[in-house]
Order: sequence, then structure tokens, then C-alpha cells
Amino acid sequence: MIVMAFADGDRKTLKNLLSREVFEGFESVIADRESRGEVVKSTFVGIEKAEITQAVVRGDEEQITVRVICQLITATYDKAGTLIDGDAEQVTEVNDLWTFAREIRSRDPNWKLVATEADA
Repeated sequence: MIVMAFADGDRKTLKNLLSREVFEGFESVIADRESRGEVVKSTFVGIEKAEITQAVVRGDEEQITVRVICQLITATYDKAGTLIDGDAEQVTEVNDLWTFAREIRSRDPNWKLVATEADA
């Protein structure tokens, strides 16, 4: 959901799934893309692997870090519709570490993405 909402520039969905800090970073990239008239078209192919690499409790917050290896098709087009990045047909592998958190006492069962980084 997060990957596709980011590609689509769907701020409403992202706001509910991301911490404030991560949302601000994503929103900045989306705004820059929109100011240049660029459009991203992505197709989520699937998750090859997802494994928890760390689980900790920090104060009143639980955090889980997950290594996610997935396949995406992503292409970025300029305002004239010319492909400027990616490939509209090539599947690429993405290997990331995502950290999710939630307050222990919260009635909301949802976890929010609080950090992302590319994993080598």
C-alpha cells in the first residue's frame, strides 16, 4: 500500500500509514515530482521475502524492523510523456529495511512506518 500510494502521490493514504517525519519526506518528494510535471507509473509484482530483523520496545513504543525484498515495475515520465527513469516493462528487485512502530497502549492496531533504508 505504501509503495503504490507513494507512486500515485496519494497523500491521504500515506498520512495514515507513515509517521509525521516519514510523511514529510515522502510528501516533499511527491511535491517536487509534481512541480516538474512528472508522473510515476508502478506495478507491484510481489514480495519475494519479508523477514523481521529486529523487534524492540522503547518506552511506550514497540518497533519492528522488516527486511522486504520485492519486485516492482516502475517508470517515471516527464510532462510530455517521455520516459525519463525506470522501465515500463522491466521487473526490478527492491531490497529495503522498513521500521514500523506503534504505541503499546494504543487502541489503534495499525503500525506506522517510521524509517526506511535501502538494504545492500
